[in-house]
Amino acid sequence: MSAPVPHAQLFQRLLLKGRLRQLQMVAGVARSGSMQAAARALSVSQPAVTKAVAEIEEDIGIALFDRHARGIRLTRAGHELVPLIERILEATDLFAQGVAVQRDTGSTILRVASVAAGISGLLATHAPAFCRAYPDIVLRVDEADGRQILNLAARDEYDIFVCRPPETIPEGWIFSEVEGDEHALVAAATHPLAGRHDVSLEALHACSWLMPPAGVPAERLMADLFDGRPPPHIVQLPSRSRTLNRAAIQELGLVSAAPISIYRAELTNKTLVRINFPLSSALPPLGLLHPAHSKGTAMDRFLSRVLGPARKNRQPR
Repeated sequence: MSAPVPHAQLFQRLLLKGRLRQLQMVAGVARSGSMQAAARALSVSQPAVTKAVAEIEEDIGIALFDRHARGIRLTRAGHELVPLIERILEATDLFAQGVAVQRDTGSTILRVASVAAGISGLLATHAPAFCRAYPDIVLRVDEADGRQILNLAARDEYDIFVCRPPETIPEGWIFSEVEGDEHALVAAATHPLAGRHDVSLEALHACSWLMPPAGVPAERLMADLFDGRPPPHIVQLPSRSRTLNRAAIQELGLVSAAPISIYRAELTNKTLVRINFPLSSALPPLGLLHPAHSKGTAMDRFLSRVLGPARKNRQPR
């Protein structure tokens, strides 16, 4: 392992050697936990992967992996540094995508990050019409955890965020409310409580429930709903995946407490139904976190399309 070098010198070394392919191999080993599997996935030889990992570790002066009899695993430093390697690769892929879009179509890319409720609610409502109206704008949408929004905004990785009002608004950004939201109890259309108008708390307590992810408001809602009672039967599948949750609700006959916006499409086409039981848990609205000043025509058109004519009258936060 080479002797430690100052940050600026290491940066120049990595720039000069341009080791993107080697970084890709390091990331592949981290994902698969195996030199052989990474080589197979990247269509290279195992010795090439072994050499690439060794060269990167030599360059930075830090071991990223522990080799042991059963395979390979990340060191503590590896756990810290490999996510940064992933970001380098993602940025390179985005650059290549941008070049291809400009070369082939002359289009503009608008980068949007959204919480799950925003994808199934606000974006599902507005994105198709926006793409139809502006075919020259590439709308790249990624799902993001609401807890990551402020960090992503600080890194300038996205142009607009679809989210609930953040605790603090970054300098130079504003939050514009778009639509309200509320909790509901949802179940499959075949659930015994579907369509009933006399649903009692006792009937709900007798149901099987889908465990909400830790930290979401629905977790507190369930605790308050059954306060003073033993917990109901809960299927322990806490996930932020709408697809997985919908499948569990339908296949296992579960009741789930969730924002209306998450299952708006399913409630509209009646693959899921809303249980008739009043809830008192309010939710913050969904809206757009966006720069206070224009950063281009694509952003202006998106804001105008989503916020609509009332934008001039709406008070941003």
